[in-house]
Amino acid sequence: MGKHNIEKWSFGYEMLRKFTGIWHNLFYYKHIYVLHEENIPKDEQYIITPVHQNALMDAMAILLKMKKQPVFLARSDIFRKNLIARFLYFIKILPIYRIRDGYATLKKNEEIFGKTMDVLTNKNGLVILPEGRHAHLRKLKNLKKGVARLAFQAAEKQNFSKDIKIIPAGLDYSDYSKIQQDLIINYGEPISLAKYYDLYKSHPNKAIVEVVRELSDAMKKQMIHIGDDENYEIYNDLRQLFEKYITVNMDLNPRDPAQRLEAQQKFIKLLEEYLHTDKEKAREVEEKLHDYNRILQRYKLRNWLIDKRLMSFPGFLWRMIVFLLFSPLFIYGFINNILPYKISFDLANKIKDKTFHSSFNFVISLLLFPLFHLIQTGIFYLFVRQPWYTLVYFISLPLTGLFAFRYYILFKKFRARWRYTKLNHRKTPEIKKLQDLHRFFISLTARIISGKKN
Repeated sequence: MGKHNIEKWSFGYEMLRKFTGIWHNLFYYKHIYVLHEENIPKDEQYIITPVHQNALMDAMAILLKMKKQPVFLARSDIFRKNLIARFLYFIKILPIYRIRDGYATLKKNEEIFGKTMDVLTNKNGLVILPEGRHAHLRKLKNLKKGVARLAFQAAEKQNFSKDIKIIPAGLDYSDYSKIQQDLIINYGEPISLAKYYDLYKSHPNKAIVEVVRELSDAMKKQMIHIGDDENYEIYNDLRQLFEKYITVNMDLNPRDPAQRLEAQQKFIKLLEEYLHTDKEKAREVEEKLHDYNRILQRYKLRNWLIDKRLMSFPGFLWRMIVFLLFSPLFIYGFINNILPYKISFDLANKIKDKTFHSSFNFVISLLLFPLFHLIQTGIFYLFVRQPWYTLVYFISLPLTGLFAFRYYILFKKFRARWRYTKLNHRKTPEIKKLQDLHRFFISLTARIISGKKN
């Protein structure tokens, strides 16, 4: 598989995709929800345009939850070394050349355009990240015109006889960097390029601008978009800290990812109206959020603890017994998996740009865990010389590793609940303030949703 036949189905690539998908879909993320997948055409030419917030993980989200083998466009500077370029072509990524790469390189786009035509007519799908740059911000940045320009050129090459659909895709990460988090992939209704063909024939630039505008509006509907830069932290903290209350107050189901997303989108619009009608209210909310987060951080607490009942001593005791009963399985999983986990985590954290942490952690862990597991299995076989025992041991490694990680998270939550209970019994003044602030924010979100200003 290379650039010349990148649009063709590849068995080798599919095997790599399946292997990567197992790690991505079953281990790296806890839950992945794909909403409105039916919006991806089955037998038409189409371009998927996902939001770009989390570097490589955005592309992985689209690629590893699709049944087809889409082709991606990426900036040309990562193709400079031949060996890397060959690998990128193998994993179905094409370069796109920009003026900043040198005016002479723009001629190479003609060849790339020819390949994108092959991809589109093959109906496997083209994926373009139209923002052009990523950031850990829940907002849509200004879109580049390249996606619309390329789509129109492809239509023109076919004498405008074929429609090309552009599918907006939103991505929502419960946490950008941590593993075993939730991810929502939300596909919007396809935008038909054909309705702009007449305008493009007479005013091409105007048609391109119109498509970009419609695409921008459509992408915002598939994601959490916070357009208020001045008060961004207020929006982000409130919708994240009090997600459950917001969803319930809107008579939506907090267990349904689609309804949770809908509730947050609606709340952000209501909050925008609330903050813009009273600037003093915005500053008051900001100060109270600062105090709330400060107390949480000082006592190493999490927001969800405030909702929980205080733990009784019998409750503490039976939970400790359960943890002790399962501790041998935790120790087994921990010992067999701690090295690849620690190495991949530490290497990723050495990257200065935090927006790349998750991407590096994913790639390094994808390589290290299977490598360590194979080495460990080989050593195990040398000692036992029993193929079936060895197979059972090999299968147990990733499964018990996942168990150990979740055990560790549950134990941390258990320990936090017990610490929070003790702080309450001691009647710590700042814990009382934390609870008062919690009630204030619950009341505030309810008032905002109901439309009351005071």
